[in-house]
Amino acid sequence: MAATSRIYPIALTLAFIFFITFLIPSVGAVESGDSERWLQQSKMVLGSRPPRCVNKCLSCRPCMAALVIPSHQWNKFKATNHGDGDDNYYLLSWKCKCGDKLFQP
Repeated sequence: MAATSRIYPIALTLAFIFFITFLIPSVGAVESGDSERWLQQSKMVLGSRPPRCVNKCLSCRPCMAALVIPSHQWNKFKATNHGDGDDNYYLLSWKCKCGDKLFQP
């Protein structure tokens, strides 16, 4: 009976070490997978994305999202394109386009 009372704490200790060694890292892997998925989703949200142009072009079909440079900025951009840092910046915006007509998203 003395042998079994010595084996029980050793078995309990080995089970605890096994649990710590193999099960805790798998929980960390799940958490890192969740954080990678969250990071990927946040990257998709950053920046500008095309609008949904459903029912935005009145009765015109097909209504598609398009990047638009305002005409006054486009003329300024072409006139001042010297390679100066901030002078090359121009604003892009999303519009819904059908044929040659533009609509607000």
